[in-house]
Amino acid sequence: MASGIVIPNRPEPSGCSVAEIYIGGAADGQSRIVASFVKARQRLLLEGGNSHGRTAAWFAHYDVDGATSHCMAALSRGDDIALVGHSWGSDAALRVAHQLNGTIGLLAGVDPVMRPGSVFSRASRRPENAALIVHVDASPRQLDRSDIVKATGVVLGGGVAGAYRSADIMIRTDLNHWAFADMMAAPGLDGVSLNDRIGKADWRAPIIRAG
Repeated sequence: MASGIVIPNRPEPSGCSVAEIYIGGAADGQSRIVASFVKARQRLLLEGGNSHGRTAAWFAHYDVDGATSHCMAALSRGDDIALVGHSWGSDAALRVAHQLNGTIGLLAGVDPVMRPGSVFSRASRRPENAALIVHVDASPRQLDRSDIVKATGVVLGGGVAGAYRSADIMIRTDLNHWAFADMMAAPGLDGVSLNDRIGKADWRAPIIRAG
């Protein structure tokens, strides 16, 4: 499979910097699935010179306050925001978005799972400040342990949040739940991956629905 770390550092079309915020799932503190992706992403930006100030940061799913503060600081600098959550991290990403006053250029749930009770709360709704929402879904041909854990979480959480069910863009994959980097690189029907959209930072362009 292609590497998930494929986004080159390039001038931003809007002339602004981009703050990429990634929130890991319930076990990311141990598995480091999303944390490792972000570490590689940071290394890529450094190697590319990062002359335009693009940043990438990781937060645990339970650190909603920390992720919110980070986003607020980025918005105060005039940065565009790309907010991505994996599994339970997608629930946290929605909570963060609902607490922000500025625009979230791109909000993405990568195989999203809601925390118990969240699907019936305001947190599950589409944030009014989200310009573009992307849902990357994992429906593997062969289940592994991560998919069983996900299925349990979906049942306990009451399903997928409405914000992701009605996402502007749906990218369907046959990957397992743990394969975050590969889901980031998976193309939609239009050939564009979530990695591509974050790298281009052209979220104000007309939306193309894919899935």
